[in-house]
Amino acid sequence: MRFRSLLTVAVLLTALTACRSEKLDLAYSLLEGSFLNYTMTAVAEAEWNIGGKGGGSYSVEFDVTETVQSVDIDGAVVHVEMDPTNIEEDGLPSPGPEDRSFTLKIGPNGQVLEVIEVDGVPAEAIDPDELAFIGTYRPPLPLEGVTLGDSWEAEQQVNVGSVFQQVRTTGHLESLDVSAAGDLADLSYSGEGPLVWTAALPQGDASLTGSATSRAEARLNISGGYLSRARSSTRGDFEVRVQPAQGQAPISGTLQLDLELEIEEVPSEARVLD
Repeated sequence: MRFRSLLTVAVLLTALTACRSEKLDLAYSLLEGSFLNYTMTAVAEAEWNIGGKGGGSYSVEFDVTETVQSVDIDGAVVHVEMDPTNIEEDGLPSPGPEDRSFTLKIGPNGQVLEVIEVDGVPAEAIDPDELAFIGTYRPPLPLEGVTLGDSWEAEQQVNVGSVFQQVRTTGHLESLDVSAAGDLADLSYSGEGPLVWTAALPQGDASLTGSATSRAEARLNISGGYLSRARSSTRGDFEVRVQPAQGQAPISGTLQLDLELEIEEVPSEARVLD
């Protein structure tokens, strides 16, 4: 029995050594009818000085289900349902207690190609501001094969209505592992880019100009083509200008926002709908 255990370890180490020198194709599984369940926790903290200092925070957990509705040569149509639970607010409004759903077209490395609908309403009938930040939790995977230690870059630009955002992200293949669930890859990410956003507030029209930086770690199940877990941290620093109604003098200030996201896969015996 001990010999068999040692032999198993030797086989696994040999497989890992081979993976270190051969190029790996990292991709998300986009099979029609497949689904994925996971939990997502969002924790946000903000500090501002806009006509006075203030701050607040919130924490909210989501039960999330993703279902691949269709697949073509460009990518896949994915329907996402989010059920918020365990909401805590302290001076900063959370996304709210309502269930949300949306449908996206995503590419093979996880990039959002199109927002199709939100809560059953076609995207063309929704305020562009509400579409700009809808996406998936997926960090971008390389479009070509990589070896251990390789890096890759991805860029996503949002230019919808009154929102402009351009984020350039660098990914890195940190390590490889094996488990009962399949081959695993540990990935790290860093990214930054400018953000310009205008919105109508009760106090008047507001414009935010600044930049955001992010760091993330993720574990990809290579065999299954899904994330088993991921954690990201994003900080945004903004200059804010509010133009009140009725000709009052504009108000200027600053806003700092920190957002932590943590994703954990909920294991399922079946990943494809009958």
